[in-house]
Amino acid sequence: MITYTYQETDNLADAVQQLYHILSMLRSPEGCPWDREQTNRDVSRALLDETFEYIDALQEQDMDACSEEIGDVLLNAFMITRIHEESREFTPVMAINAVCKKLVRRHPHVFSSAQAADSAEVLDLWNTIKEQVEGKTADADDFFSRVPKSLPKLEEASEIQKKMRKVGFDWPDTAGVMDKIREELEELTEAVDHIDADRDHVEQELGDLLFSVVNLARYLKINPSVALHRSNQKVRRRFNAVAHLAKERGIELTHDQVDQLNDIWEEVKSEE
Repeated sequence: MITYTYQETDNLADAVQQLYHILSMLRSPEGCPWDREQTNRDVSRALLDETFEYIDALQEQDMDACSEEIGDVLLNAFMITRIHEESREFTPVMAINAVCKKLVRRHPHVFSSAQAADSAEVLDLWNTIKEQVEGKTADADDFFSRVPKSLPKLEEASEIQKKMRKVGFDWPDTAGVMDKIREELEELTEAVDHIDADRDHVEQELGDLLFSVVNLARYLKINPSVALHRSNQKVRRRFNAVAHLAKERGIELTHDQVDQLNDIWEEVKSEE
């Protein structure tokens, strides 16, 4: 048992220190067995989950929930940092100092005499500093070596496309991207007609279609994972409403009732 009394804080420094102190106690030998068992990989997955929960709250404009969920994001970020500190790899102070130093270095238009008239020029400055000052350049044999392989696949596709765009390999406008999507859909449709003979080809064509859709999302400055997450949430919400209305009307959720369920689905859609 650890004797500890929570105290409300009124400034950022004390609040951050208290959170990190509580996490350190939870990870200690006298703390929580579950928290002690967590690895960086475990907590990284939780960090992603909490980030999407924050996005849900933000979409719903629920500021109380936003506050809670961003707190959970910080909790998991600090838990990861604590695990690194326990392994004597780096401390939270080192990590924060490094990112502060990087922010100042990459904003010479704010903290020095460089000029940037708009966000495009800011990004050019940022990338120039990354490559010429920090030496973060691609390997000679792999143009995409700076794209993390552990990214979720939608984000990886988007980052690959961004790298290609930097050297001018991109569509001139949205129309070209839309045409490419139509082309890939036609190729997929043709491949599906012969799926029994070549299922692998269908998988490749489906991947090409997804890659093209991600390209459109990038072009429109929309995160594809966030867009898909919103669609998932919408489908869940709508079908839960369908299931509720079906139960009220004595309609079973079975294949035999699919026409009635489709009618309810359209009813739910029209009321949103």
